[in-house]
Amino acid sequence: MYKKGFVVDVRDNDISVLPLLNDACSSCTQACNKRGEAYSVNNPRHLDVKKGSIVGITAQASVQAVQGIFSLLFPFLCAIAGYFCASPIASLLSLKVTEAFKAVCVLIFLFLSSAIVFVCARLIPLPGKPEIVEVY
Repeated sequence: MYKKGFVVDVRDNDISVLPLLNDACSSCTQACNKRGEAYSVNNPRHLDVKKGSIVGITAQASVQAVQGIFSLLFPFLCAIAGYFCASPIASLLSLKVTEAFKAVCVLIFLFLSSAIVFVCARLIPLPGKPEIVEVY
């Protein structure tokens, strides 16, 4: 994740940033709904940041690793579980186990696990703050 942001407030180590959709947003004076809400970022490299600066922002590497593992590995493992759960599910439903039924179970487990990842990503905030890595 790499984004650009517009610094709106600097207080000691607490820096507030508005997301930039494009470079024209930095000079815009109108209240646009597309600007989003300000959020707080860290400055671990102690870069010279002032109000009105445009900065490059990225997430912490550990947070990105956890996010990648959760969003890729969990659905993959659930799809495998769907393959192995196809036989017990078929016997509960009094159906014949075919390759097509196994494929449907894999897709259902994959879809449900992806939905769980989506909901969890929206409801549970990741720890830590994004970091400023560059000042333009």
